[in-house]
Order: sequence, then C-alpha cells, then structure tokens
Amino acid sequence: MNIFITGVSRGLGKELAVHYTELGHKVFGFSRSLPEHPDGIAEILFASGNFGHYAGSVNNDADIYAAVGEAVKFMGSIDALINNAAYKNFKMPDEITAEEYKESVQTNLTAPILICNKIIPLLIKNGGGKIINLSSNAGMVSYAGGTAYCPPKAGLINYSRCLAKFLKDKNISVNAISPPTFSTGDYRRTNPEINHGRLLQSEKIIRLTDYLLFGKKFITGKNFPVFRFKTWLKYYYYKQFELFEYLFQSRLK
Repeated sequence: MNIFITGVSRGLGKELAVHYTELGHKVFGFSRSLPEHPDGIAEILFASGNFGHYAGSVNNDADIYAAVGEAVKFMGSIDALINNAAYKNFKMPDEITAEEYKESVQTNLTAPILICNKIIPLLIKNGGGKIINLSSNAGMVSYAGGTAYCPPKAGLINYSRCLAKFLKDKNISVNAISPPTFSTGDYRRTNPEINHGRLLQSEKIIRLTDYLLFGKKFITGKNFPVFRFKTWLKYYYYKQFELFEYLFQSRLK
C-alpha cells in the first residue's frame, strides 16, 4: 500500500511512518521538517527505501500541491491518506491572539480538507482508497481552554462524515480517529516528568489505524473515539444531559 501521512516530523506521525515502512509499505511524509532523529529514525526510514518526504507547510497551498506531486513520483500512486498534522493551543480565550486562532483552524481543519481535495481525484482514478483524519476527544467535549482547539477538531469529525457520504459509492472510505492526550516515544523523551503510564499509549491508535487501513470490511463515515474510562464517563454524561435538555425544550414549544 502507498500511504501519504502528514505531520511525520515527530510523535504519532513519525511512529506511523516507521510502522508502515517496517511492514513493507511505501510511505510519503509531509511535514515542516524531516522526522526528528535523536534516535536515528530519519536515517532508518530513508535507508529502508520505502520512505519519501517533502518539507513544507500543510497551511501553504503551493506546498500541498508540490507534496502530493512528489508523493506520486515516489510511490507511483496514493492508496491511503492519513491527516495527522495538528496544532495544539489550550490557552484561555482572553489570552489567544487572532493569529493563533487562525493557525488552529487552518492547521486542524482547513488543511486536512484541502489535502483531501487534492488526493481524492487520485483515489477515484485508482478505483478506491482510504482516508483517515486524526481528530481528538477535544472535538467531542468542551472546556474553557479549548476555544482554539475543540471547534476545528469537532469540524474535522463532521467533515469526515460528510465526505464519507459523498465517496461511499466510489469505494473510498473516510473515517476519523479521536484520541485523548496520549504518550509517544518523543513525548516520553521530552517530558520525562509526566507519568506516561496513566496516558493512552500511541500503539493503541496505531492498531486502530491498521484496522481501518487493512480490514476486509468496508467501514466509512465513522468517528472512532479512543477513550480512557474517565473521559468516556464525562462524554456519556454530556450526551445524556443534552438529550434531557432537548426533551425539556421540546415541551416548551
């Protein structure tokens, strides 16, 4: 399989690139810089012969165009897209600048949409494919420090569902994965003071990605929340409260 992945310089994107090249798939990464290599990852990836990369911004139309073109040159075609690049900002609303709001919406929502638009014609030409958009639990809940991050992540979930309806008859699946804060190798190395045992591990997200990419069953239009139990309870409470609120309002009409 030929897989196009954004945000491969570190964290989950880098781990996905390593995982799929080790399985023998071709991977093309698109990020501002090469995968960080204190652990020699960049050298390992390029030495495999299955990894290509374009250095650029997902927020730049010219870079998107160039990255997709280089990916096709390197892999011959694109079978799957994983939109992983993200911008996190958890400041309080009165601390966030206009530019930070714009960057969050652009990186977390607009960029994945534009990358999908560029790659969809290639998938249709190939007779099918897979699109996985990495959203977040933040797109399903709300909190005071989430005004820059929660809305675009919620939008990415709904965009994925809408796009899936359009593409379901073209043998192209579109799904979202929504994890909470999780631990990766890079996060463990740069933040050793955190108790990473209490966080979701990136391996669980990678297993879910494998399922969506290689499963025989055609699954599309779904959001896959990867909840820890405490977060699941909070989300369940919100949903029940919204239902009761709706029933109450309906009686007022």
